[in-house]
Amino acid sequence: MENNIPVPTTLPEVEHLINELYKPNPPETISQIQEAIQRLQKSPQGWQLAQSLLARPGDNIKFIGALTIIVKLNTERLTDDDALSVLQSLITWLVNSLSDGSGPIVVRKLCSALVAYYIHYSHTWSKCIRHLLYSLDRNAAIPIEEARDSVPLEQIFRELDSQKFLAASWFAAALAEETEKVDTKAVKYIGLHERVLDNANDVAALMASALMPTNGVPNIHCQREAINCLQAWFLYAQRTPKQPLIQMLQALVPPMINCLLVEELYESTVELLTDTLSNWQQFFTRHHIDSLYVLFESQWARQRYGDLIGGDFDFDAVQFGLFMLAFGDAQMVEMMDTSDTRAQGFLAGLAGLLTAQGHPAAEDKIFVPALEFWSAFVENLVDTVYSESTDDSRPWDKTPLSQVMQVVSYSWQKIQFPPLDTYNSWDSADKAGFGDARKDVADFLQAVYTISGLPLISLFVDLILTALATSSWAELEAACFCLGALSDCVSEGNSYDDALTKVFGSSLFDLLRQGQIVIPVRARQTCLYLIERYSEYFVRHEEYLPAALNLLFSAVGDRHLTLPSSKSIFTLCSSCRRLLTSEIDAFLEQYSALRNNRDLDSLAEERVIGAIAAILQSLPGEEHKINTAQRLLTLVGIDVNACLQLRSAQDSTLVDHNDPMVFRAFDISQRPTSPVLAHEVALQLAIRALRCLCSVARGLQAPVDLDSDDEPPQDIVSQDLERIHRDIIGILVQLKNLFSNNAEVVDAICTILRAGFSETDPGPFVFPPQMVIELIVSNWQSRIATVVNTASTFASSLNSGRFKQHAVPTLRTLLPWVFNLLHQLPGPEADPELSQYGIEFSQRVLSRRPEVLISQGSNVLEFLFTFAMKLIDGNEPLPKAAAADFWTTFVTAKSDDPNAQIVLNDAMSHFGPRLSQSLMQNIGGRAARSDLDKLSDPLKKLIVQHVHASKWLEAALNDPSFPSDKVSPQEKALFVKKLVSLRGGRTTNQVVRDFWLACRGSNFAYAS
Repeated sequence: MENNIPVPTTLPEVEHLINELYKPNPPETISQIQEAIQRLQKSPQGWQLAQSLLARPGDNIKFIGALTIIVKLNTERLTDDDALSVLQSLITWLVNSLSDGSGPIVVRKLCSALVAYYIHYSHTWSKCIRHLLYSLDRNAAIPIEEARDSVPLEQIFRELDSQKFLAASWFAAALAEETEKVDTKAVKYIGLHERVLDNANDVAALMASALMPTNGVPNIHCQREAINCLQAWFLYAQRTPKQPLIQMLQALVPPMINCLLVEELYESTVELLTDTLSNWQQFFTRHHIDSLYVLFESQWARQRYGDLIGGDFDFDAVQFGLFMLAFGDAQMVEMMDTSDTRAQGFLAGLAGLLTAQGHPAAEDKIFVPALEFWSAFVENLVDTVYSESTDDSRPWDKTPLSQVMQVVSYSWQKIQFPPLDTYNSWDSADKAGFGDARKDVADFLQAVYTISGLPLISLFVDLILTALATSSWAELEAACFCLGALSDCVSEGNSYDDALTKVFGSSLFDLLRQGQIVIPVRARQTCLYLIERYSEYFVRHEEYLPAALNLLFSAVGDRHLTLPSSKSIFTLCSSCRRLLTSEIDAFLEQYSALRNNRDLDSLAEERVIGAIAAILQSLPGEEHKINTAQRLLTLVGIDVNACLQLRSAQDSTLVDHNDPMVFRAFDISQRPTSPVLAHEVALQLAIRALRCLCSVARGLQAPVDLDSDDEPPQDIVSQDLERIHRDIIGILVQLKNLFSNNAEVVDAICTILRAGFSETDPGPFVFPPQMVIELIVSNWQSRIATVVNTASTFASSLNSGRFKQHAVPTLRTLLPWVFNLLHQLPGPEADPELSQYGIEFSQRVLSRRPEVLISQGSNVLEFLFTFAMKLIDGNEPLPKAAAADFWTTFVTAKSDDPNAQIVLNDAMSHFGPRLSQSLMQNIGGRAARSDLDKLSDPLKKLIVQHVHASKWLEAALNDPSFPSDKVSPQEKALFVKKLVSLRGGRTTNQVVRDFWLACRGSNFAYAS
């Protein structure tokens, strides 16, 4: 097949091309064939082509013929006489297709062509349904005027065979589907929608003739198509809710309900009723609701309900459950009426959906939708029932609140994990679905808590104690999960402590310490999670704290429990730090022992050492705190020394994979199975040591609630603390010099530095500014942008606090270093991240200390401003935004130093025109739509701050390099006039967007 298929010139060539279209050709060939056919369809010969194709045998040929009619109707305007001629031909072809053996695809496409005709020429065919039915009855396209005086429609319905009914039904369905897409508010289509509504009565009568046949002999095929047709009309009626149309459709609901009992009609009928109940609840009358209640109480419904609860989750069974839920949702207010026994009985059935056999998602497909209903029910219950009650008592013995508690009981039982072999047999989707179902239950319980409070907490406490007494571990796990899910709901204070004490003061901790022999891993994991969730309880009840921590530390060594237990240790120690200071030595001993565990996960170790650091932060007395910090750092130093020793080995040196250092360097999942290079082991040890230091640094940060202590910030730094500073910085320098080609190492070092920037008191990680500066400006082999960003944060931190006097000297050192890094780039966009952080650093200096920036050499300033100009002209979004912020700050920069202000003014005079040109080039079409708001900021400041701004902007707009020729000089002048009159107001952004759109052209209107 040639690359460009020529338009065929003969009918055989067209037929050949159509037949090729339906063969298994390559996609590009199919596309070329389609393009050739479309060119022919849109040509003046298209009408003749359609007529010829519809006269030829073969469904594919006829289909393209009908499609060609649609193309012509949608692209050409006909006179009314020509249009009526096309209509007569279309109906003739449709009638013939019913008798010449044409397949459904041809009949349906001809029906679609008739609908396309109607949308464009409905005024010529106002009674389309009636006329089509009479034509089908006569087997010919009768004149439109004859349809008005023909026999009654009821007689036509009785004589209409199934083929003709299907054609009429397909046309009626397509009529609703296509006109539903047409804007009901557009003036030119008002008449169309009015005429469609005039035909609705005929459609309803046609559908009723199938659903309620007068001869008493139903045609299943016709009934199914009638329901499918009604689905389209229901959707149309929702969008065009005219009362006559609604009443016509409402009359068809009773026979539709009867169709549910016919096996062949069940699927389409239940889907239509379910969708309507869900999306158009007000459609149903009281009579309909009563009929549906009767249906749900019938033997037929009881059988389907029983099948679903018994574990039948095929499509029809699940659809019945969704049907029930949709009805419950539609009648939710009624379901809350405790005096309505019928509604309460149905509500009990909805609760029973949660008892279906099988595990949620993996087997039970109705659990999640049912739980969604109950979550919505509880939310509505809060709004409509509980909020209106002034009685403080909780009527749990009355429905529907008792129903809710029954659902709670069903739910926690359903989310119990199956036996391990069953769980392992599930695929990843089933496991994820089951996990999501558990999360849904947690959300549901939090909603129930709003109307329950303590009784809900007590329920799960009792379930935990019962499970402990009976060694029912799956029940224990589920109950602990549910109780943990409620932790965020429990307000601070001790109102729930008595209930929680029953759990934390029980035999739970003792049993958990006995290991997997007694309680399975998953249950132990969830119990540890429970401790973390209620960490504030242990702040109030320190008598249970030792047992909890002993349990957690004993679990850290178990690789199945190491992550949840270490997380709980960190949370508990952070919350209870002041209560644990006397045990700091014991914690250090525990950590020292844990380090000997060859399977200790690195993340778990970080959490444990961070927990110890949190306690260390609360130690009384500076000397005690420093000595303890030194002990902790000494333990980390073991890894550092091992790392340095391995790094000093020759490049080819290998370490046995069973060496203890390999176990320290690699977690179990990454552990090598053969000898590994010593340098690689050294790198992994360095990363582990640095990440531990990160955790220590974060743990030592003073919590917000401690920042307001009575003691004022201290300024005196002891010699011991200075020694710790030197030791830590020494470690960072050594590891940086050896491994700064590794991104993880650089990121960790920067994180450690940042940890002290926000601290107000001296501490192990609150380094003297000179130490930080020396490390920052030293040589780095990768991630230099991260270092620059750290430098920027550091400089900002010096604007207040005890290091404030170091701000200017620090900036005088860091600024040239940053400028030098930017100068080394081949271009501003060669390293977008470095460019962004570099210009952000400059912007912060310009904002806070403009005199420091201005004091740089003229060649340096020229480079900086040019660099920032190139960034704002570039295409990288983040550096571009940073440059816009820089120029916004520059335009408004003021200095108390007269000499600095003179330089700023001179720079503005020099760069103002260039900035104006850059902004206008961007707004003139070069910038992306998403850049415009940022670019508007310097523009607004420029107009407000500088008297020459309008002159600069006009010159930029009229410059020959302006990127758009779609706006006139008058439009440009008006744009500047609008900007000046707005004086930087918020509306400026919209004016900029409108001008950008005008410069881009109408093809970009979608972006506005």
